[in-house]
Amino acid sequence: MIKKYIVAIDLGASNLRAALVDIERLKLLKKISEKTLVSKGPNIISDQVVNIVRKLLALTKVDLNKVMGIGVGAPGPLDLRRGGIARAVNIPYDFVPIEEPLKESFKIPTALMNDANAATLGEWLFGIGRTKKIKTLVFITISTGIGGGIVEDGRLLMGADGNAGEIGCLLIDYRGKLRCGCGRYGHWQAYSSGAGIPNYIKYLVESGELVIKENSLLFKMSNGLKNLSAKILYDCAKKGDADALKIVENLAVINAAGVGQVINAYNPDVITLGGSIILHNVELTLNKMIPYIKNYASNRIPEILPTPLGENIVLYGAAAVLLKEVKEYE
Repeated sequence: MIKKYIVAIDLGASNLRAALVDIERLKLLKKISEKTLVSKGPNIISDQVVNIVRKLLALTKVDLNKVMGIGVGAPGPLDLRRGGIARAVNIPYDFVPIEEPLKESFKIPTALMNDANAATLGEWLFGIGRTKKIKTLVFITISTGIGGGIVEDGRLLMGADGNAGEIGCLLIDYRGKLRCGCGRYGHWQAYSSGAGIPNYIKYLVESGELVIKENSLLFKMSNGLKNLSAKILYDCAKKGDADALKIVENLAVINAAGVGQVINAYNPDVITLGGSIILHNVELTLNKMIPYIKNYASNRIPEILPTPLGENIVLYGAAAVLLKEVKEYE
């Protein structure tokens, strides 16, 4: 029987998604989603991953014999030797088994990769890499954190320990005013990621660099700056709030500095960006950032655009990871 499908899984700390990908047409056919049961413990998360695959196969009525395998994109750090998640920031357990429960339940190949690296492979195989003739591609995600990956001639740059592409920890402030999730100071994602933006706004106010007026929409929507979030900031900016727009402009400069360093390091043909902060606010993020990049990039500035795969990029990436794994063992 011809194996023409891949089950792709995007395991996030908030949501768990699964999709059936047709590898003949290079198309995502059906996806389902549910809240990740992070608080229930590592074994419950493992069971949930197995069960969502069962639900997807039952819903699509696809025979398991037609499925080439299961690919998973998950937040790192990963323990690839053991096949699971090891102390991820928002999935804070010593180890969450992923590959072994899937293999035991379905008896088909499985593959696991960091979600940002997986997304980069997905972009190469299913996205921009499929439609443009390019040599080097960088994908950057800006959401709760900042991450990315680099592909050259179809090969993902992994690094000596498998940790290449940790671009969220690029230094954009040598004075180190804000602390990154990794524990160090001055890193890109400490300022303009979803987790970092509230801290950055508080820093601006506490340092006196910005005075947010009590009659501003940002002040009111955030309950006097007590409930700040990236979503509230960008929603207020879309409505023309002057204070929010000042902060968004600052963040555009910070993001330009980060992207400029990526350009200097990897000299890519194309950079695509994704993640919720970018995809929900393209005009206020990507379009505002691009004019500042020339101040930071010494290499040629490549084409920079939002990923055409949108919010499904990690699902496509998980499928690409499985294809890569199967091809290597053929």
